[in-house]
Formats: sequence, C-alpha cells, structure tokens
Amino acid sequence: MSTQIDRISELAKEDPKRRFFSIAHLITPEALYAAFQGLRKKASAGVDGVTYEMYEKDAARNIQQLHEKLKEGKYRAQPLRRIYIPKENGKQRPISIPSLEDKIVQKATGEVLNAIYEQDFLECSYGFRPGRGPHQALNEVGRVICTRPTSWILELDITAYFDSIVRGQLMEMIEKRVSDGSVLRLIRKWIRVGVIDEGRLLVSETGTGQGQTISPLLANIYLHYVLYEWFEREVKPRLKGAAHEIRFADDAVLCFQYREDAEKVLGVLPKRFARFGLTLHPEKTRLVNFGRYAEEHAKRRGMKPATFDFLGFTHICARSRRGKFMVNVRTMKKRLRRGLTAVAEWCREHRHEPVDQQQKTLNAKLRGHYQYYGCPTNSRSLWQFYRAVCEIWRKWLSRRTRGKAMPWAKYTIYLRHHPLLRPWITHPWQCAGSRV
Repeated sequence: MSTQIDRISELAKEDPKRRFFSIAHLITPEALYAAFQGLRKKASAGVDGVTYEMYEKDAARNIQQLHEKLKEGKYRAQPLRRIYIPKENGKQRPISIPSLEDKIVQKATGEVLNAIYEQDFLECSYGFRPGRGPHQALNEVGRVICTRPTSWILELDITAYFDSIVRGQLMEMIEKRVSDGSVLRLIRKWIRVGVIDEGRLLVSETGTGQGQTISPLLANIYLHYVLYEWFEREVKPRLKGAAHEIRFADDAVLCFQYREDAEKVLGVLPKRFARFGLTLHPEKTRLVNFGRYAEEHAKRRGMKPATFDFLGFTHICARSRRGKFMVNVRTMKKRLRRGLTAVAEWCREHRHEPVDQQQKTLNAKLRGHYQYYGCPTNSRSLWQFYRAVCEIWRKWLSRRTRGKAMPWAKYTIYLRHHPLLRPWITHPWQCAGSRV
C-alpha cells in the first residue's frame, strides 16, 4: 500500500497537470483498518451513536463489511451531528460530527488524495498538512519579517470559511487532478450530506461541514486555487517589491515590502474572493505597518508600533539586548481570557472533588497551555496565566465550605503538597519569530 501511495506521489510531482483516473482501488480493507486505528478513541459519536470502543469489539468484520459496501456502491454517508462550541466573541461555532464509518472512509480517502495534493500545495501553507504545524508557520512569519524586506503586513480573516465554500467550484478544482468517478462520488456525498440539529435535518447549498475528517484537505485545496496559486502566479509578478505569504488553514498573513503593493492587493482581494463565494471579515482584515522600521515611523507620529495577531499570538516589534530588530510574541489577550474562563468553569463544577484529582487535571490544563504558548519571548504571558490559575483554584477551594476565603498562608501549604506546574519554554527560540 505504501509503495502504491509513493508511486502516486511521484507521478503527481513529475507532472503537475496529470489527472488520476484510477485511485479508488487504493482504499483497501488494510487502508480502512489503518484509518480506523488512526482515529481518536474518545472522539464524540455521530448520529448513529457508534463509538470507537463499540466498533473495535469486532473491528475486522466491521471493516470488511464497510469495504464490501464501498465496492458494491452501497455505502451511504450519514447526516452529521451538529454541536456548538463557544467563541471568544461570545457567539457559538457550529461543529459537525460524522459517524464513525464516515470518519474511517474519509481518512483513508484523504491519505490517497494527500499523496497527490502534497505535490501541489505551496511551501507557505502549514495547516492540516503532514509533518507541519502552527509553530512552523509562526517560525516562518518571524523569518520573513526579520530577514526579508518587509514593512507592511496584511492580516487576513475569511468570514465563515468552511461554510462558504462553493461546492461546484470545489469539485471543479478537484477534477483538475482526480478523474476517478468513485472517489468523486464519495466527496460529493460528504459535502452534500445534511446536518441533524436539535432533531431537524438541515441541508445547505454551500460548505464542507467543519468537523468532517476530509474537510481540512478540501478547504486547503479550495484556498490553494482561490488565493495562493493566484497570488504566486498572477499577483507577485505585477508587484513593485517583495511579497510573501504564510497560511495556516484559513488564517493568513501577507508580507509586503511596499505599502502601494499591499494596498493594491487589499483592493483586489474582495473581488477575487467574491468570485468563489468568500468574504473578508471587515474588522479582522487589516493592513499594518510592521517591520524593522515600524518603530521609527511610529515614533515620528508620536504613536506605538502597530501589532498583529496570528495563530493565537500577538506579534510585536522589538529589539534584542544588542539593539537588533526582532519579533516578540505574546499570548493574545482574548485567548488568555478564554483559557482562564475555561479553568474557572472547571474549578466551579469540580470544586468538591478530592484535591489530588483537581491538581492532576489543572496540571494537565497548564501543561497543554505551555505546550502551545511556551515560546521564549512569551514568558510574561505564561506566568500571568499560571498566577491567575493559582488564584482561581484558591477561590474555588475556599468555596468548598461556607467559611471565609482561604488565607494565602494556608493556600501556600496546599500548593507545597499539591504543586501546580510552573511555566517553562516548550519550543526552541526560533518559534518566537526572532532573527537577530
């Protein structure tokens, strides 16, 4: 199987215009079983209520039956189960959960499609790709700003990206590379399937269903053609100075040497996006003066240098101890608030659990926070988060009884016996975006 996938990758790389007419046969029982093993075991169940543990009890037979349904054309995608998760602005983000068998088939199909599209995707794309992650995107932002002529940053935000994708145009893009009717029919089933929301079946005309296993890959394909291939081939050659792009899923920053280039791109982007059903968020899409000369320009106007946000970090113009330009990062304020709100809510709901168990869970939450935000120049925000968590825990431990608030002296003893993890840097220096 891996040899066949490697051959697909080689052919796709050799000829960027090659179309693949026969790839469905690569979705074998072995590929389906490997996809099943790669799923999160404790993920939420879909509308059928089948969990990983239930399916695992007779996985070999279940996988074989699933493969037979695919071969005989009897496979049917099930409606998605809709849930909502809170956003920073107080609104809710809809997430669509597919059934377990749909996850399996989507993951196995995605492995085959990735072999093709990994040869097409540009180096500037970091989201939902094998061997890539958000900190590599952050590294690249810092590298470009500090080592390339960069003076202007265009911060992009697409409104409801996953829900706005035009399905017909998406399929046209996929058909540039894939002509296997069986695979195309699978993709059409997944993007057209309805959503069960509070007992009602809802069917939309656009979107890919954020939460489906296949959706990130489809979203990458769409934006590759809509923005990044267009930007590389048509926009960059017409610009006066240097320009660079860094993207993670639908979050992106474009870096420009000259303001007139940045304004020109900002002027045409809404028209380009409108052709594909997409809209730039009017408040979150903005152009900022940022780079090694931004401090000097801002000082002349009696202002502080502008900052921009990307992947949960606020990027700030700074200087090293030797006076060389660098980019510092801080945890975005709304991300910090969101994390602390989640900790406070957990402490409120579990305040009567044994202290040992509370300590274990809080340390897991702190560890997860440090693993993402633990960049060298972000120490202040890490300690701010740690101290706030300590205070929140003290508050809710005090409410285990109706007595007075726990004195700090007593709480210090609690922490001595049940310590909370102190901040540490989890990523190498370059993740802070510094190049001195």
